Amino acid sequence: MSSENYKTQLFVAWAVVVCLVALAIGTNSVTSWMVVASLAVVPPLVARIFWRAPAQTISESIRDARR
Repeated sequence: MSSENYKTQLFVAWAVVVCLVALAIGTNSVTSWMVVASLAVVPPLVARIFWRAPAQTISESIRDARR
């Protein structure tokens, strides 16, 4: 699995878990849902900025050169 796919799946899973927890604890006000939305979106955005892709391996370099 590529790093980009892994990141996307991880961030979507994070947002789903945050929303499910909010539903489980009975969040029902607009203000609370705004906080939940920010907790679901902001951390993945910050992580995406600072998450570096791993360096290309030798086998990936060879495969790319052969194309």
